[in-house]
Amino acid sequence: MNIVLDKFYYDALNEVGNIGMGNATTALSQLVSKRIEVSGSSLTLLKAKDIAENQNDERVGAIVRVMGDMNGGFILVLGKKQSEILADMLLEDSSGEDTYMKISAFIEVANILAGSYYNSLSKFLNLSIIPSIPTISEGDSDEIFEKAKKHMSGKIDHIFGLTTLFEIHGEDEYHSLSGDMYMLLDTASLQSIIDRIEEMRTR
Repeated sequence: MNIVLDKFYYDALNEVGNIGMGNATTALSQLVSKRIEVSGSSLTLLKAKDIAENQNDERVGAIVRVMGDMNGGFILVLGKKQSEILADMLLEDSSGEDTYMKISAFIEVANILAGSYYNSLSKFLNLSIIPSIPTISEGDSDEIFEKAKKHMSGKIDHIFGLTTLFEIHGEDEYHSLSGDMYMLLDTASLQSIIDRIEEMRTR
């Protein structure tokens, strides 16, 4: 089914994203007691082939499945080196070689980012959204998305993407890290979102 999104729908989804990013910034800053700024580009509808282009380096993805009024999920993807830098920044008084702790830190970031977005979506559009515990996948973008499809055990018809920028400010350090967050939906889920936005437009 071909669903056409006009500017109004994109503006509504981007407003949700802005609220979510603001909440994520607050949560991450409180978690690490550092000033963290998280910003995202405008939400863009993508094709699977767009994701794979120029992204053959090793990457790490945290996959969060969502159910309820939305069937699909979210993926946070960073280059492996960037994910390790981010994890090291979030970990204090921990061994830099502790792989389990680094994975746990990256999962927590994915939980906060995806959670901030779908919680905003839930409140904004009155949707019931139930998340899973994130699953980690490593490899190139194609491998991460193949694992995401299996984990979500459903047909993924629509992919929305936004570039996510982390700016971390410490007393004597600064890091700027760029990653990508994707929202994956089946057609019924996207139609539900459109219907709720349309209800708001006609009130």
